[in-house]
Amino acid sequence: MTAAMAELTYLTAPEINVLLGRARGLQGANLRMLLYYATAVPVGEPVSLLQKDIADAVGVSQASGSRSVTKLVEDGWLAEAYVAGHYRFYRLGPVALGAKDQPAEQEEETMASVHHLRGPS
Repeated sequence: MTAAMAELTYLTAPEINVLLGRARGLQGANLRMLLYYATAVPVGEPVSLLQKDIADAVGVSQASGSRSVTKLVEDGWLAEAYVAGHYRFYRLGPVALGAKDQPAEQEEETMASVHHLRGPS
């Protein structure tokens, strides 16, 4: 395994839970598309599938998938990674990765917290 391969990491289950908490205002196609981008490739890597293929994979129409990606980019959930011909490819953006410059509605505290109870002594 090369050093570059060793550095590639996928989101862990706890990190996906944090992302879901951060994305609690997203619904339907927006949430499905975001979750695909969050789980398909290692963190920071672009997804090299066409938007229509991702939409098909998550069960939304191509038009809905395209609108979702546009909205997710505008809101900082996704960021453009590169352009090939007239196709654009994206990776997770700063809001999805927990950047401090999140929109105000995303800065709210989480709705719940977990506290571990002590066992019998």
